[in-house]
Parts: sequence; structure tokens; C-alpha cells
Amino acid sequence: MRRDGICVSVAVGTLGAAVLGAVAFADTATASNVAAGLGDQRDLEVPTWLYLLTGGTAIGASGLLAALVTDRTFVDAIHEWSVPLFGPRETRSTRRFSALLGRTGGVALFAAVVFVGLVGPPVPTANLAVLVTFVGVRSLLPIVAVLVVDPWPTVDPFRTVATAADAVVPDRLSDALEYPDRLRTWPAVAGLFALVWLELVLPITTDPEALALFALCYAGYAVAGALAFSPEAWFRHGDPLAVLFRLYGSVAPIQRDDGGYRLVLPGSWLRRPDVVADSSEVAFVLLIVWELTFSGFVVTPPGARTIEAVVFAGVPPRSAYLLVLCVGYALFLGGYLFAAVATRRTAPTYLTGRVLAVRFAPPLLAIAAGYHLAHYVAFSLNLAPALVATAANPLAPPVNPTTLALPAWVGALEVATVVCGHLLAIWTAHATAFDRFPGRLQAIRSQYPFVVVMIWYTVCSLWILSLPASSPPFVA
Repeated sequence: MRRDGICVSVAVGTLGAAVLGAVAFADTATASNVAAGLGDQRDLEVPTWLYLLTGGTAIGASGLLAALVTDRTFVDAIHEWSVPLFGPRETRSTRRFSALLGRTGGVALFAAVVFVGLVGPPVPTANLAVLVTFVGVRSLLPIVAVLVVDPWPTVDPFRTVATAADAVVPDRLSDALEYPDRLRTWPAVAGLFALVWLELVLPITTDPEALALFALCYAGYAVAGALAFSPEAWFRHGDPLAVLFRLYGSVAPIQRDDGGYRLVLPGSWLRRPDVVADSSEVAFVLLIVWELTFSGFVVTPPGARTIEAVVFAGVPPRSAYLLVLCVGYALFLGGYLFAAVATRRTAPTYLTGRVLAVRFAPPLLAIAAGYHLAHYVAFSLNLAPALVATAANPLAPPVNPTTLALPAWVGALEVATVVCGHLLAIWTAHATAFDRFPGRLQAIRSQYPFVVVMIWYTVCSLWILSLPASSPPFVA
């Protein structure tokens, strides 16, 4: 076990040095990333060939982990290590206070988004509603969910309103309706699909009033679903934001467990079988990965040319974005499912391709976490001063809010987050394989198709980061 630990340290150190060396000494090219339609185009120093290095890094990392770490006791020790932070008794009063504070704050902030969106200034970078939605909820809260702990169950205003309404409304509809098992998490998949498309084709990033109306519509949808099927069932399976934050939170180093909180190694709980329970949640995980890739792709020259080609072929612009969203998602999902089927050939097993797809889906959340950090860390830092300034005076904010000028090394940080997410995904897939397959060689060989898919996903993401960005065509 000690020898395995030393080998892992050497392997990770070698890979880390290689990546850092590439970032430090590579020739660089211009790259930019426009998130949520709010950030100005910016130039970042990013190695143009680093996305090619990622493939070799991924293969090397996978080979090292597979060849050197075959001690199941050591693998289990890493994933089962935890330290209790607060137990149920210690946190009972604290949880009540924090829950009350979070729920009250969440509802108040949602009310502020609607109010300021309707009556506040029309400039998006000076409007609290737009900044809270896209800098706060769209960008920062998922970062907190990945790096610290999932905050959404506490601050979710829709859950708070639905739970309160469910408690006071007599003879509620959910007494007669149970959430159908056959639906699983498919409503959340459809909901996230709709959110991704509508965010792009509706002017909600530039028109605060449209954003306020959209927020009210989403609130009605979420609360109605919760009252129909019970808040617990709906926010576990049907609400796309709740499912999104739950899955992001599974990567975090702080996890809720038996009423308390435990400190764990980042990503170590991704091996747990309850993170992704069925095929619908596999589809949701793949949609998270593709959504982040798609959002970056459509603002690059190849993405713009793709959309323009579809539009010039006779497809309306908004439908063109939907078509590209669907086709790209089908490719990502199809590639992953093909890897699950191929695993039965590289590592013969009685397990079906569907079972393997479910078990190996959680590691992709580490890749999604890296993608999100790469896309939104710089965006959040850039607009953080504007958010603070507008929060201080929502109805009369500065005409030209301050934004941060980011140093060149932020580009290297974006690339590093993608690479780190990929390496964490490889390790988690390695641990999952040893948890699922009895033979060491079988466990090692089972990872090959999934590692190839992970390399494909990551190369796509780094390629997008290496491209210049501008506003998406036809909907800007």
C-alpha cells in the first residue's frame, strides 16, 4: 500500500510538472471566452498545442494509475477517507439557523431579481437582476458547489416557496399523484435542454425585463411541479436546477451525510452508486458536459460558421441553434454509450452496456466541473466588482460599473482546470473499475473505451478555449 502511494505521488508529480512546464514555456496564441453574453472579449495567453498534450497526458495518467495502483485496499482507503465536521447533534441548531437564513435570503434575492429586472436600469452590466442571475447563480454557485459544498438546497427559492405552499394548502394535488417511476429524471433532462436553448435565443442576458418575466415563468413551473408530485420527489428528479447542483455537489470536498457534514477528498464520492442511479441521469450528466462545450463552441469562428451554414440551408436561426444543440448532444451521448458497449469487449463481463454506462457516468462530472471552472472563473472575476456596485444601489447603480482587468495567467488557469478535471475523472473511473470488476486485468481493460471518450471530450474543450470568441451570430 505504501509503495502504491509513493508511485501515485511520483506519477501525479510528473504529470503536474509536465503540464506546468507546457504552460510556462509554450508558444502562445490568442484565446478568449465569452460567457452568458455579458463579458467583453478578452485576450488570454493560452498554449495553442496544450490541448494536444492533454491526450498524451490523459493516456499517461491512465496507464500509470492502471499499472501502479492495483491495490484495492489502497484505492478504497482513498475513497472512503473522511473526517466528520459537524454531527447531527452539533449542527441541529446551526442548521436551523443557516437554513432559515439561506431560505429567507434566497426568496428575497429572487424577489429582488424580479423587481429590479422590471423597474431597474436597462443596461445589463448595471442591472442587479442580470448580474445576480448570470454571475451569481449561473457562474458562482456552481463553483461553490464544486469547490466547497452544494448550497442550492438551502438557498433554492423555488423549493422554499413550494415547501411552504405544500404545508399550508389543504387537499393538495400531490395527495392523489405520485411521481411516476418511469419518468425518472427525464423531466430534468428536458428542462435543462430547454434552459440551455432559451438562454441563447432569448434576450435574457441583455434585457432585464425579459429576464424577470422568464424567472417568473420558471418559478411557476418549478412550484407547480412540486405541488403536483410533492417537493421531495420533484426536486430530486424533475427540477433541472436542483438536479444540476446535486450532481455538481457530488464532486465537492464537503458532503452531507446522515444529517451531518464530512470532509472528503475531492471527487471521492463519485464512486458511490447513488450519484447516478439510472439511464436518465446518465443522459443528464452527458448534457452537462455537452452544454458547457456547446456554450463555448457557438461563440467561436467554427461554431459561427456551423450556425451560418445551417441557416443558409433554410433553417430559421433559433431552430438552427436547437438543431446544432441536438446533433452535438447526440454525438456526445452516442460516443459515451458506444464506449459502454465496447467495454464488454475489452473486458468481457456479464454486466450489460446500460449498467456500465450508469456506473462510469459519475467520473464525467469531474470533467464537467473542470469545464465550468474554465468557462466561468474569469467571467465571474471580471464582473464581480459590477455585482458589488449594483448590489449597493440596485435602482441607481453606476452608469459604467467597474470590471477587473485579468492577468494573462488566468488563461493558463483555465486550461489547468480542464486538465485537472480530466485527471480526476481518470482516477475516479479507475476506482470505479476496481469496485465493479473482480479481476485486476479486467478492471484495467474496462477503462480503455471510457478513457478514449474522456480524451475526446477534453480535447474538444481545450480546442474551444484556444479559439477567439465573439458574439453568436443571428441572436446577439
